[in-house]
Amino acid sequence: MPDDHQGPPAAPSTCRFPVPWTRLAPGFAPGLLMLVLGLIYAGRPALSWDEASTADIVRRSPGQIWDLIHHVDAVVGPYYFFLHAWSRLAGTSETALRLPSIVAMAVAVGLAGELGRRLFTPLVGLLAGLFLCLVPDNSRFAAEARPYAFTCMFSVLALLLLLGALERPRPRGWIAYGIAVVLLGASHLIALTTLAAHAAVVASHRRRGDSPRAVSAWAATLAVCAVVLLPVAWLGVRHRAEQLTWVDPLTPDTFLRAPSEIVGAANPAWLLIGLAVLARWRPAEPVRHLTVLALAPPVAIAAVSLWIPLWVARYLMVVLAPVAILAAVAVVGSAGRAARAGRRGAVARVVAIVVLLAVTAYPAHARVRGSAGKKGPDYRSVAAIVTRHQSPGDVIVYEAQSRAMRAGVEYYLRRQPSRPGDVLLSRSAAEAGQLRADEYQDAATHVAGQDRVWLVVGGHPGDPTTGQPALRNLLRERYEPVRSWQRSEVTVVLFRTRQT
Repeated sequence: MPDDHQGPPAAPSTCRFPVPWTRLAPGFAPGLLMLVLGLIYAGRPALSWDEASTADIVRRSPGQIWDLIHHVDAVVGPYYFFLHAWSRLAGTSETALRLPSIVAMAVAVGLAGELGRRLFTPLVGLLAGLFLCLVPDNSRFAAEARPYAFTCMFSVLALLLLLGALERPRPRGWIAYGIAVVLLGASHLIALTTLAAHAAVVASHRRRGDSPRAVSAWAATLAVCAVVLLPVAWLGVRHRAEQLTWVDPLTPDTFLRAPSEIVGAANPAWLLIGLAVLARWRPAEPVRHLTVLALAPPVAIAAVSLWIPLWVARYLMVVLAPVAILAAVAVVGSAGRAARAGRRGAVARVVAIVVLLAVTAYPAHARVRGSAGKKGPDYRSVAAIVTRHQSPGDVIVYEAQSRAMRAGVEYYLRRQPSRPGDVLLSRSAAEAGQLRADEYQDAATHVAGQDRVWLVVGGHPGDPTTGQPALRNLLRERYEPVRSWQRSEVTVVLFRTRQT
């Protein structure tokens, strides 16, 4: 990204207070806005398929969660333990499960604003925070009971603490930085690719001679962090085959789709990228550091994915903060040049960019707040259909080998006074220490003789019985469909015994 032109210089602070409000405002205001945006209709979307697993796991005992992470999902284990403790206090409603992520994303936006202020100017920090509020996927994953909002927060926090440790090299500064790195790795191991930017920051300090012992202190801190994170990394490698089988190999289309999938919509994604490429500032080092922070994760994941498919758009959300700051640098830099021709022109340019980004992002913001705005089947609608049309003695069967279908539908049926019996369940996922429950092998034996059978399968197949092959012949020969329903990414069919 070009950085060879002069940007407006940072105005020195003349405030005498230790923590002046003028310094807090660039992060505080956008962070508060992000909190409000995250809370808007936070409970409206039905759980995503990943959230269905989260809702099931956090209701388990700590011992059962410990058992799970020895079989699968170890890289998300710390988040599960945290959300389990939180749910004991706040409950397990959709909003309660999502609230920690909403707060974490608001803090992430606030920290990004502070990073922009510290590296450039308060206006850059404020504008970067506003850009992040307008990113659709920030709203989506803020209201998502998964660890990605925490990853965004810890990635920015770690860099800020590194800058502080380099400016004032004290043991407590390095300890705080080390804790942030451990939390970053515990939230998502792939986010540790952002440490490449940390290396660039430390190297630049060494060249200037600002912190002669910075490299050794940084290396020692990371060594301790590596030891702490080693068990999570070891379990994650062991679970690779179980957790990454669904990830598609890299193709040229993967990279073309990446910006829109990471941001949540194509137009705001390319607008931010276009602005970020134009970022220019003097001194140029902050621009280079943020460029590394933005590019290191996708480059590293793409390289690994040549052997092991690992490319998932939501794993790369840590790039949003540096891209937003670079875009803000470009806007403020151009506004600074316009300001020399007239103040009104400078203000109009900044406002126009913010309005353009807001307009292009609005449809995606509305979509992620819809009742079926999450990835996966509309479990809430399935539960409503079953509740409305069930009769005493009904049984329900789910798509074979589905990780989240049973967990998602049961989440919404859990408060009903009566519900169809899960006739194929032999051992719950909690008892099995897995994400999937165990089912009886002789499925037809357990269903035969039941008067009415509910079948729930993913997608909209022409023949829904293909979703449960073990019951296909039985349902065709001895049962007849009474009624079927299709909702977002799910089909529900009610069968009854054929009348002779």
